[in-house]
Amino acid sequence: MSIQVQPNAITNGRYSGSCYAFGASGGFFNTQTMSEPIRLRQPDLLSKYDVTDAVQVYFSARAINKKLSIIKDASNFNTVQAWYDPISDTLHDDSLKICACDFIDGVNTESVLSVGKLSSLYFDFKTCVASYFGDPGGFASLFALENEFQVNGGVFDASAYIQTINKSKFTMNGSFVSDLSGSITVNDINRLLKFVIDSNVFNNRDPTVKNYGMVDGFVAGDLIFIPDGFTITLSLDIEPETYFPANNVGPSYLNAIRNRLNWTRGHVKRTTTSTTTNITQTTTVPVLMILTNESVENYTNFGKFWAESSAVVLDGSGNPSDISGNTNWLSISLSTDGQYQTAITNTGNIYRTDSFGQSWLVSTNIGSSTSNYVAVSFTGMHQTASNGHVIYVSNDYGVTWTPTYNAGTSNIFVSISLSGKYQTLVSSGDNVYISDDYGTTWTPLDSDTEIYQSIEIFPSAGVCLSYNGQYQTIVVENIYVSDDFGRTWINVSDSPVDGFNDRNWSGVAMSSDGKYQTAVEAGGDVHVSNDYGKHWLFVDDDKMMDKVWQSVSVSATGQYQTVLQKDGHIYTSNDYGVTWSLVENEVVQNKTWQCISISADGLLQAAIETGGSIYTSSVFGTAENPNHVCSC
Repeated sequence: MSIQVQPNAITNGRYSGSCYAFGASGGFFNTQTMSEPIRLRQPDLLSKYDVTDAVQVYFSARAINKKLSIIKDASNFNTVQAWYDPISDTLHDDSLKICACDFIDGVNTESVLSVGKLSSLYFDFKTCVASYFGDPGGFASLFALENEFQVNGGVFDASAYIQTINKSKFTMNGSFVSDLSGSITVNDINRLLKFVIDSNVFNNRDPTVKNYGMVDGFVAGDLIFIPDGFTITLSLDIEPETYFPANNVGPSYLNAIRNRLNWTRGHVKRTTTSTTTNITQTTTVPVLMILTNESVENYTNFGKFWAESSAVVLDGSGNPSDISGNTNWLSISLSTDGQYQTAITNTGNIYRTDSFGQSWLVSTNIGSSTSNYVAVSFTGMHQTASNGHVIYVSNDYGVTWTPTYNAGTSNIFVSISLSGKYQTLVSSGDNVYISDDYGTTWTPLDSDTEIYQSIEIFPSAGVCLSYNGQYQTIVVENIYVSDDFGRTWINVSDSPVDGFNDRNWSGVAMSSDGKYQTAVEAGGDVHVSNDYGKHWLFVDDDKMMDKVWQSVSVSATGQYQTVLQKDGHIYTSNDYGVTWSLVENEVVQNKTWQCISISADGLLQAAIETGGSIYTSSVFGTAENPNHVCSC
């Protein structure tokens, strides 16, 4: 056996190649920790999308915020009211849904920035039809009498897009376009908004301009991307063939090029089907909503169209009940979006609805009285009613009621803050009572105050609260305001400049922040204030003077206002009470009006008459169908 001698080590002592060595077991261990760790960035809660082919539209940030129960002023800069928990810094609504009605009313031709991949929609369909009929050679190669197929000249632009999504049926080049349907949902709002605020990922929240927070919701420059945002189906019918032998080979022509007609490219999808009697092509493209502070809503008919309610009404036993024509309604109140509504009659029946007034139930009876009154909180959860003597509260949207206080002596008027926590009650001929525990307990004002003495001798009154309860106004013979949750009150009627004391005030209403207020006289004028009730001016308009005004209601921003004339008409304002217009619907002329209530955004309105019916108005309505309410 011969042993090969290990080669000598190279000059630097390092061996290479194959070497003999003694084998050993075990080993040594060590850990080295780097002093400078590699920093990882927080994962993006928002995803990045390729928006090149998307339909891009400007959409009102205010409209989005309303879905989160955030009401902002016309500039979308200042929050007027919000359903928000300041302790946890979260919104109570953690998701939002935009239905077809919302989308239709939120865009117009000017707001469509790009139609994206839809720009070739009609051209592509025209090419598809031509291929069906044997292109090249086209229609002449088969039996069709037409020489070509056209839709809108092959052009699909912003105007065509608005026409196709418009909910009104119409004819465009002889085609029928169905109503838009569907909805989109954005979830996990609180977590996503907090990420956007903290990271300023959209570069649109400048702390030097404004300290943006959760309560401010969405702002201009925020983007919402919907991958399957818009699907449009184009369908063309072909007259059944009556010739023999059959020569319509169109489906086979399209089958031969099916890869060109059925595809998915990014977020854009297209499918094409054909038979001997139909060609159908469906295209789905993403939609990018670019939020803007500009108003792009198409609402123009606030309080314009009215109709007598034809709602289904069930009594306490679930049997149909007739409330039209001869019911002595006394009070009605709406939640912020109008979904929850509560009304009361002189017999004490409390009617409630959770379907925007489309159907009603009798929830309870609190006793017969001409002073029956009801008020509803922002969400509709908390409600307060009175029969002039006993106060009843509900914490379940008006389903059940509990008596909490026996204090009143005659007419009682109640107003509730956004959350329902703060409530103020005026008992004519008696006193003012305030509650800070959802109407469970009530505290009367001191009897040595001026407002007490005024209420004690005056037979009628009105009261309203700002959304947080801080600003409050009471009208009796004078106007009294409070900016400390009703603890102290100041008479603003004795101003040497615009004093108007000793009036017969019948009602008052304010915007959610308390800035805009409107008060009406029972035999006088309409007065407005734009400084939290400190100063008032009468509306200098002949048609608004020297009338018996019965009731007034104001939207959350104060922009939309409606007043009722006793034994008369309805008047509306869309400029904070500066100018007013008569509602010309014959159906609401010369009624014994009793009470008016409008939703926070002014979209829905409900008015009641004594010895009559409930009348409703919706911006979704038309002259032909004034009762229409978005049912998405």
